[in-house]
Amino acid sequence: MKLSSSFLVLVSFALSVTARVQIQSFNKAFDNAGIQGCIAVAENTAGTPLIIHDCNTESDLALQDWEVSFFTRESAGPQQIKAFGDKCIDVTGGVAKDGAKLQISSCADGVATQQWISNTDITFKLAGTNFCIDLTDGSIKDGNVLQLWTCAYNSANQKWGGAPNPDTVDVVNLTGGDYSAPNRPYCITAASNTNGAQVSLVNCLNADFHDTFPDGNITWSIPVAPLTGKMTTFGNKCLDVPDGSTANGVKLQIWDCEAGNTNQIWTIHSGIAQIEWAGKGKCLDLTDGKTANGNPIQLWDCVADNGSANQRWLHGPV
Repeated sequence: MKLSSSFLVLVSFALSVTARVQIQSFNKAFDNAGIQGCIAVAENTAGTPLIIHDCNTESDLALQDWEVSFFTRESAGPQQIKAFGDKCIDVTGGVAKDGAKLQISSCADGVATQQWISNTDITFKLAGTNFCIDLTDGSIKDGNVLQLWTCAYNSANQKWGGAPNPDTVDVVNLTGGDYSAPNRPYCITAASNTNGAQVSLVNCLNADFHDTFPDGNITWSIPVAPLTGKMTTFGNKCLDVPDGSTANGVKLQIWDCEAGNTNQIWTIHSGIAQIEWAGKGKCLDLTDGKTANGNPIQLWDCVADNGSANQRWLHGPV
């Protein structure tokens, strides 16, 4: 499924050469808060602390842009992790120990505290030690200074992945329904590029959705999980709740995207694969659970922990 942490893992697997990326935390507290947490600095000055920062409130993307090689099938490194071309992640005070704070320093050859290994367990370990980059106290507070801590395989505070910078929108097909059904997959499809057009589940193998909706579209631009925003298709049409109805069973439509229209704002949940009308507790739901061409997509009360297969939507590449 195309979800934030899963996507970051895939990006990490793919990056066998040095790339410029965000480095995002996998700590679920960020998902729960509906934000992405990035490794960042406040300025391009040696000695500036390494902090956690909301990836999407920063206008200067260079402050969260890193040159790094991620693991593939094997660990990558030792290596410097660079920003601004000449600053490297370093250990404040130069002594590796639990609680040692991190900073950026001018990159220099032979500095042991600038050598990092991207491990296959999704950690960054200081080469020659058993200390990893760690989200201090697990706090997602903006500006929390990152530290070294003894590497712990199961610690969410030490799990990091790469993503594009910025990382706010995915272009996807949304599939759902019974994955054992004939002619799968089935995609969420806008019937046409007109206001009020229905949104339904349609078989989308080999573009077969055109048999049901000749003018339909299965491609959506959606917020990256766990973010909130508009879900668009045809470039200028948004997934829309008719008249803002909160009733269970209301059928969804597309409509011209309108600034400030809360009927067009959606939260993409990580892990559970639900898509929620933001703040309403109503989720995209497959009507009557039927995997059939033209079955409309409705709103229904979100099922806790996504215990309903009718509300599981996988994000596939276009």
